[in-house]
Amino acid sequence: MIRRLFGFVVLVALVLAGLYYWKTRSPELKTPQSLHEVGRTLEDTAVTGAVKTAFGLNKTLKPLPLEVHTEDHVVTLRGEVPRKDIKDTAERVAAAVPEVTQVVNHIHVTGGAEEAPRPDRTLTETFDDQALAVQVRLALSLNRDLKGADLKVEAFKQSVTLSGRAQKESQRALAVQVARDTPGVSSVTDHIQTHD
Repeated sequence: MIRRLFGFVVLVALVLAGLYYWKTRSPELKTPQSLHEVGRTLEDTAVTGAVKTAFGLNKTLKPLPLEVHTEDHVVTLRGEVPRKDIKDTAERVAAAVPEVTQVVNHIHVTGGAEEAPRPDRTLTETFDDQALAVQVRLALSLNRDLKGADLKVEAFKQSVTLSGRAQKESQRALAVQVARDTPGVSSVTDHIQTHD
């Protein structure tokens, strides 16, 4: 018992000595000022990840190398796209992600000759219907305007069927659009009921 206690004390002393050495030898490294700052950084990282996931679940945005940076829930987008409607789509998708308070869109429209899109065979060939349904569910959950809707997703040979209940007609239409925008979805059948 005393050996364990002694080992624990030695371990704590080593950790404290290491922290002291790191702090005194590395003044150029920025250390968080408080737990609040650490929490805010983690929240911003989660928001960035959610926006990137939402982009990956949108067939127009998935193949594009767009940069996403978040600070205090404000998302900044950078990169190049061939058309303005794609720039607008990126802003719309990012703004719809829960916890995003504002989107600063610095995406540059090249306006040059548009490169022919490569067929996304790997997605449609390797993902089975269950994986496609999970993708659609995730895309729906990453849109704050669909909060409160009780939606069900089924997929069969890249055709998605939506059912359940939406709070209003605009929410139903948005759910159908989000499902259509999900990569690998060839068609959407709408069986959603509304409370209206």
